Amino acid sequence: MTTGSVMQVSLERGWRRYFDNPTPLIKQGPTAIAVGIAALLIGAVPDFPVTNVWEVIVGIGMVGAVTVLAALLSARGVYDGWVVTLIPVVDILGIGVLRAGTGGAGSLFSSLVLLPVIWIAASPGRRKVILVGALTSIALLLPYITELPEDAIAWLRGVIGPLVFATVGAIVNELSRFQRLRIAQAEAHVTERTSALATNETMLQKIRDSEAQYRALSESFSSLWNSITGQAVVATDNSGTVTAWNPGAVRLLGMSVADALEDVRVDRFFDSAVLAQFAPDAEHVTDRLHPGLRALFDEADAGVSVDSDIEVTTTGGSSVPARMTVSPYQDAEGSSQGYLLVITDETRAVEVARMKDEFVGMISHELRTPLSAIIGFLDLLQNDPAQPLTADQQEFVGIIERNAQRLLNLVGDLLFTAQVESGRFPLERREADVVEIVRNAVASSVPHAVREGIELVAEVPTAPLRMSIDSGRMGQAIDNLLSNAIKFTTAGGRVTASVRQVEAGIEVAVRDTGVGIPEDEQGMLFTRFFRASTATRNAVPGVGLGLTITRAIVLAHGGSMDVTSKEGVGTEFRMLLPVAPRTEAIQIVAPAD
Repeated sequence: MTTGSVMQVSLERGWRRYFDNPTPLIKQGPTAIAVGIAALLIGAVPDFPVTNVWEVIVGIGMVGAVTVLAALLSARGVYDGWVVTLIPVVDILGIGVLRAGTGGAGSLFSSLVLLPVIWIAASPGRRKVILVGALTSIALLLPYITELPEDAIAWLRGVIGPLVFATVGAIVNELSRFQRLRIAQAEAHVTERTSALATNETMLQKIRDSEAQYRALSESFSSLWNSITGQAVVATDNSGTVTAWNPGAVRLLGMSVADALEDVRVDRFFDSAVLAQFAPDAEHVTDRLHPGLRALFDEADAGVSVDSDIEVTTTGGSSVPARMTVSPYQDAEGSSQGYLLVITDETRAVEVARMKDEFVGMISHELRTPLSAIIGFLDLLQNDPAQPLTADQQEFVGIIERNAQRLLNLVGDLLFTAQVESGRFPLERREADVVEIVRNAVASSVPHAVREGIELVAEVPTAPLRMSIDSGRMGQAIDNLLSNAIKFTTAGGRVTASVRQVEAGIEVAVRDTGVGIPEDEQGMLFTRFFRASTATRNAVPGVGLGLTITRAIVLAHGGSMDVTSKEGVGTEFRMLLPVAPRTEAIQIVAPAD
């Protein structure tokens, strides 16, 4: 657009601003100009027909007065109201008086009445048409106030004239109404379009902001994804086909990202025999995902935490001990999109655990022999009739024997855990009454409970509950739980051992009112050598093997064990022994380095 065009558009907009919403002075302008010209004609033409000078002066004065009023209202910004409507009313009356003073019906200025008529008629409302008819009748009949017409034609002229002006007013009023309606519609349309444009602009800005956030998140995710090299993170679709492969997977499994994304199924990195343990009754179908891995996926879909020790097979064919977690991932609508596998190389941890077990086993064997000899010779020393001991000597030898026996029991526990870890944990199953085993364990713990001032109760049914178990090992497990409960319960407390038949088998529980265990430590209770903070804080003796051994015994019977505890309230351990035990590998939780 040229400079001239810009100036022209600016000029048009300036003029349009005045006429789109005209001020009273703008509306009064045509009437004031016309009457001003009439005044000039009257003064300039020598023989201009003037019948009454005073009427001419009054008529012109009335129009001049309301013109001044229009200017004042315009200056104050008053565009509507009765005072504005008063201006064209006075104009009509003033022009009527001017007409009367310049010849009446024969006046040259009769048509000037049309200008204020248009102003009034253009205002909203049908009543303005009636007002036009009334005012023009008055204006046209003013000459007849002083001098009555001589014939009927003159009277008709005073009637037909107002009718004509009223008709013109009605037409102008209707056209103005349509124009106002169209303007209102146009303004509503403009407002709607403006609102839509503003909404679109807001949405576009949100989209731009979201796009920037998405790019930032995508870059952060890519950086995080590429920085994970210590663990293999593999994403698959619902059929197990690899969809994402991080640098840790490249390092652990030996396959490049490009190769892994070429329709590779994740079960190729697990031996069939290894996966079969997760679905022992299923048959592997070559054109589908291995049933064992599908079983893990189904558990993840069901909300079960999948965290398993497993061997993975690298591209080169070597086996690597690992720990694998499986979790599903979904889209924004909640539809399943696949699974995320996190595989951690456990080679170093397995080697360290093996070395620890070998060390513990070796030390235990080396300690057991001299301890047995010490206890044997102490027994000979105490029972030698040829050289009886004094009372003080008997007390000293008793102290030595008790501590040697405690050390021998500790060595036995260490050996036991070594047997469990190596898979050489023998069970001597026989038909036994679990109720009787619990009663005997409670009876054996009564002296300990009495010494500590604790009430020990057995809540057992009168009828026997028989099953095939190793009664010696189960007695050891219950003894461990009762001993712990008594140690962790203050004087005046209560320890309860209970047995009940449940749908899955027989449940044995030991409940106390002791110090309890912090919630964040309960997951580590079965770790070897772990001791809760409440134990160390209250100086409770122990080395942290009792619960490990107890859980190993329960798992060897095909059962399960869990715990509920609240600090300051008490603790309950539950052992569930299935009537038909399942074969299950026993895992000993390694202590933290």
